[in-house]
Amino acid sequence: MKRKNYAGFTIIELMVAIAVAAILLAVAIPSYTNMVLNNCLTTKANGFVSAMQLARSTAITFRDNVSVGALDCRLDADDDDAADGVCDNANEFGQGLVVYRDIDGDGLADPAVDEDINDNGILDPGEDLNANEVIDAEVIKRVRFSCAATMNETSDSEVLVYGPNGGATPLGTIDICDTRAPGTYNGRRITLSTTGRPTTDPTFTCP
Repeated sequence: MKRKNYAGFTIIELMVAIAVAAILLAVAIPSYTNMVLNNCLTTKANGFVSAMQLARSTAITFRDNVSVGALDCRLDADDDDAADGVCDNANEFGQGLVVYRDIDGDGLADPAVDEDINDNGILDPGEDLNANEVIDAEVIKRVRFSCAATMNETSDSEVLVYGPNGGATPLGTIDICDTRAPGTYNGRRITLSTTGRPTTDPTFTCP
């Protein structure tokens, strides 16, 4: 009677394959984790710089103050004269940001504030709240971040305000860091020049 040969793995071969896979995972997982964390740092830095550039150009164009505010500290989605979230001074902009023109002067970004009150597409008497003869809405742009890196504004300000000349106050830095051990990786540091232009330092070591 002819014996049949069955193809398959021996126990030793299977154990070797598992050992090789474990070694590959041990090397790959930290690299993948670092890649994800670095992408988060870059995404937040780019989002913040983009928002500041938008606020600066809008302020210059409309000859009016335009603010970049911490989303949870400055957005008043319910129009109740109070921000919707709890502000964290160690991570002001970490949850997101809002670019807005504070037309009603309450310091908040109010989506409900739109000068075209009756929605007829023209400025009727009493609707031009900031007297610039243009229909304005307070909220220009809002961004919510989904990753967990912190964004700390060193002057502990919840809002940066661009004036008609393109300059911003307060001057300071925004440090973007994550959960890795201090001093072991490069975060991102955004610095505002006296002319209001942001620059990003990718070699900043998170303390």
